[in-house]
Amino acid sequence: MIPEIETTRMILRPFRAEDADEIWPCMTANLARYMLWNPPKNAEDFKNIWKNWPAKQEEGNSYVFVGRVRKNGSLAGLFSAHNFTTPVPRLALWVCEEHQRQGYASEALKGIMHWVGQHFQPDYFSYQVAEQNVASRKLVESLGGKVVGVERDPKFTLIIYHIPA
Repeated sequence: MIPEIETTRMILRPFRAEDADEIWPCMTANLARYMLWNPPKNAEDFKNIWKNWPAKQEEGNSYVFVGRVRKNGSLAGLFSAHNFTTPVPRLALWVCEEHQRQGYASEALKGIMHWVGQHFQPDYFSYQVAEQNVASRKLVESLGGKVVGVERDPKFTLIIYHIPA
């Protein structure tokens, strides 16, 4: 079952190799400043990141969704759900800089959480965010997320949230 999730303004579908050339240039240093990863330097570097995604998606436990704006097909960002067949799926995302602060992240997460909830009945969702990333923390809290822990990473402190299913 390979899902396509429709939200009010977007269509989310699992990543395909042909998406790569459009995605990697959007993965800028500014975008990655609060991410655990560093942006790829070129298409080949990005391929080393995404090459295992299709196989994981075929296993049916993890999807990286490509979010596209309905009205023009532009890339909004990547939105993922990992371990969604477990009681605690993990959510992650990034939004292209030109689409930030327009509600796409919230819309995508709600769509993914709804899809996972309908098919797998999780107890709750897990989401980790850099302590300094105030916008993402507000997003998760607006979805009902509560802080349940803190982890130290060499790059920054991560706040761990649980979001009600």
